[in-house]
Amino acid sequence: MYQKKFYTLTQSILLATVLSSSLITSACSAESSNTPILSNQSPPTEIYKLGLAYYEGDSVPEDDDKAFELFQKAANQGYVPAKHYLGIMYYERLGVDQNYQKAFEWIEQAANQGYANAQFDLGVIYHEGIAVEQDEIKKLEWFQQAANQGYTDAQFNLGIMYHESIGIEQDYQKAMQWYLLAANNGSFDAQNNIGNFYENGYGVTQDYDKAFEWYTKAADQGLDVAQLNIGGLYENGYGVPQDYDKAFEWYKKAAEQGNQEASNRIGRLVMNDKIDDTGITIYSTQETGLTLGYIEDSLRN
Repeated sequence: MYQKKFYTLTQSILLATVLSSSLITSACSAESSNTPILSNQSPPTEIYKLGLAYYEGDSVPEDDDKAFELFQKAANQGYVPAKHYLGIMYYERLGVDQNYQKAFEWIEQAANQGYANAQFDLGVIYHEGIAVEQDEIKKLEWFQQAANQGYTDAQFNLGIMYHESIGIEQDYQKAMQWYLLAANNGSFDAQNNIGNFYENGYGVTQDYDKAFEWYTKAADQGLDVAQLNIGGLYENGYGVPQDYDKAFEWYKKAAEQGNQEASNRIGRLVMNDKIDDTGITIYSTQETGLTLGYIEDSLRN
């Protein structure tokens, strides 16, 4: 499962999460790359590790069928991470026919045994209404349990829920609390949203210096929307000297990652004669429907 990225400056935040390979990856990031050798007395932890090796193609050929078989053996012995993986495999139709009900049952078992990854995924299932009735209250409860164990994605999503009043009363202070926890755990999306809070004074005293600081943390990790936001600070002279060339530099970084709003802003800088447009031909302006090549031609005529 993973969350689509949520950004507060350029678009409305919508909580829309789906199961996919990115959370599957996160579940196994700390596992050893050494393939274990099993015996008849092998504990479920070793069975699970071998299943993970087959799942990832690590030291053995990738084989979802074998991975599923081994996860099943480990899960039947009560090993909680294997239960979570079985749920993912049923959901994703990996090594087994797709079965959302069984996916829910295995993930629920792991969640009830305190496994934070599964608790978050169970919240996602309740949000999506897959195999169960959609239930925003249960979603919140499971996100809360995962977040309280330090699960970063859950912390970030709770911040979004409080920020955007998604199934809960809007509360900027609580949103900031969860964003800070997620940001300190390395979430650059949360770092960007904290910058947005400081830029706009959401639940905090407006502070462009802090906004710049938090945007930079996220931008340094390559987050395009944070690069866009820094460009906005330079374009408007918020907390920094107004500098259209620096605004362009940051917009260009975001635009090169496919950020359409950054492309639009570059187009406006060109049309308003704020920057030298020599050589700028690769961006489009959604608002005008023109490429900058056309804009340059019109400026010459």
